[in-house]
Amino acid sequence: MSFDKPSPFDGVKAVSPSGVIKVLFAVSLEAAMFVMFYAVYTETIGLMNETYLSELPVLGGMFGMLDPDANASHIISILLATFSVATPLFIWAEVHRQNILDDPQEWFSHPQNQILASIAGLVLIMVIGLEVVNLYTLVARESTQGGFVVQQESGVMAFLAQNKGLAIGVSAVIAVINIILALFTTRAFQSLKSEEK
Repeated sequence: MSFDKPSPFDGVKAVSPSGVIKVLFAVSLEAAMFVMFYAVYTETIGLMNETYLSELPVLGGMFGMLDPDANASHIISILLATFSVATPLFIWAEVHRQNILDDPQEWFSHPQNQILASIAGLVLIMVIGLEVVNLYTLVARESTQGGFVVQQESGVMAFLAQNKGLAIGVSAVIAVINIILALFTTRAFQSLKSEEK
């Protein structure tokens, strides 16, 4: 047995605790954003509410053990929340991976990159539209009360329900916060990778 071979750990630097804390903090904020979008989509999307997953032919028993009241709307909400959180993360990760911010003019000079940027911009606009529409729908539901008895709601939701323009603004701000949070998360992971090199 030869001990003069170099160690596979040569050149590997230890990761700083502050880098790990940044990554964990960013991931916990992304998880909170996912839960918030899931809750919003569950409240606003009533698509296939009566289709219970426990009635599925093969996987129904598994869903019945997990949650007998789970329906197809929950699956749709999970997919939409994943789409809302993962899309900005993926776009920012590609921006960092391809070093677009170092020389954007050179990157955009290639026609293929212009097509990719157009598609990414279109998908990002769709994500923002999905978030704003559903957040605004959640607020607007507060202003429509069924029946003759109007219940007095209090708090921020009632205030936003009376001020529709402000409700749209708050919805747009939350969508922008999601994009900025994705930037912070990808930067935290990038700095962690650069420490390992």
